[in-house]
Amino acid sequence: MRIAFIGTGNMGGALLEGVLAAGQSPDDVHATAGSRSTAEDLAARLGVHAHAVEEDPQANEAAVRGAGLVFVGVKPWMLADTAAAVAPALEPDAVVVSMAAGVDLDTLAALFPGRPVVRIMPNTPSSLGAGVIALAATAEVPAGTVEQLTSLLAGAGLVVPIAEADMPTMIGASASGVAFFFQLAEHMVAAAAAQGLDEDTARRVVAATAAGAGRLLEQRPDPAGLREAVTSRGGTTAAGLASFEAAGLGETVARAVQAAGDRGLEMEAENRGE
Repeated sequence: MRIAFIGTGNMGGALLEGVLAAGQSPDDVHATAGSRSTAEDLAARLGVHAHAVEEDPQANEAAVRGAGLVFVGVKPWMLADTAAAVAPALEPDAVVVSMAAGVDLDTLAALFPGRPVVRIMPNTPSSLGAGVIALAATAEVPAGTVEQLTSLLAGAGLVVPIAEADMPTMIGASASGVAFFFQLAEHMVAAAAAQGLDEDTARRVVAATAAGAGRLLEQRPDPAGLREAVTSRGGTTAAGLASFEAAGLGETVARAVQAAGDRGLEMEAENRGE
């Protein structure tokens, strides 16, 4: 099946790499990018057919012709103009997959009338094949297509089909949640350095600790159980965790997840013009 990637930036490129890793032939992928240099890099690095919009203003329309799946990676404020340009060139049974932040399925359906639309929300570790990709689809998207997309995107990480109502929670827990882990690591580095550890050593130690903890969680997705296993009564870990509890870490995290999801809903309203 021919696949098109429209507006292939950093995240689109990461997902494209995942699609290729899942077995899609690069000969059947047509990708567009804004600049010639990006298009040349995609072609040289991934072996796909890549085209620059700055050289050919009709590159997007050409890319979607004959494509059964069309991934749209342009910025939200460019989505309406891009949709108006490519919609007439779409195949009758083409499925449109948008990765635009803050654009809900109803808005996508209005921009691509009569087309099955899917909304995905990846996070940045997708660039390493270790991401999480939330996937919500309209009722018009066949179950087989959702399964096909799940398999194609699995090369970029864990694909989680969800109802769109769960998208704000996924934003807080995963898409924005990546930065929450980074901020904890940032504070741990700062604390270690403030207590005398060389900062470069602190960065390497905290990064390795996070990577090891992540691997354990991957093997056993039970954070409470893993925490309990390493916590001895009256020991050093218990003392550190008690300070977290006293500072209200649980409530702080809950507010952060809620705030990220709420902002996602606000962005959806803004992109609907409300």
